[in-house]
Amino acid sequence: MLDLGEFIRQPAEQSSKADISLSGWLEAFVGNYFVYGEGGGSREFRWITVYYDAGIDPIYEAVEAIFANAVAYVSSDYRWSFVLNRHLEKFRADTAGYGITYIPVPDFGQEVLQCAHIHRLPREFSNIVWIDDDFMDDETILFDFDSFALIEDGVEYLNPKHFSVKQLIRVFD
Repeated sequence: MLDLGEFIRQPAEQSSKADISLSGWLEAFVGNYFVYGEGGGSREFRWITVYYDAGIDPIYEAVEAIFANAVAYVSSDYRWSFVLNRHLEKFRADTAGYGITYIPVPDFGQEVLQCAHIHRLPREFSNIVWIDDDFMDDETILFDFDSFALIEDGVEYLNPKHFSVKQLIRVFD
């Protein structure tokens, strides 16, 4: 398990490519990338999806924005990025100078993340509802009626003991 708090509390370096957006850099200068969710003038914190396809000719073809091509989720302030292990070194080289803290994961859908110290997370994560829902699957844990009521009401939440990148991104949408 990777503890989210161990990665995101690290200070980010100053960006040396502040004069060009990540999408501009990856799409126009590096090639074979498509960056979705950047821009629009919003200063609100969000996650940007980065797609990559080595098999296309970027002069004539565009990278498809399909889950199979997703290689990273980058915070809109370029401080953190969840990157697939198999693409980490290339992505790190292609984004050198942005001051990104890279969080390697084997798969975006695997529950490989946890957060032992929620109170240490930066303010960007303060709106996340954290519910340890393990009581629903384990008869030895006391049933939490208040948490169950929130879950039944459809509140988007994360279990601090185990969650995936996909689940984390979903709570920000």
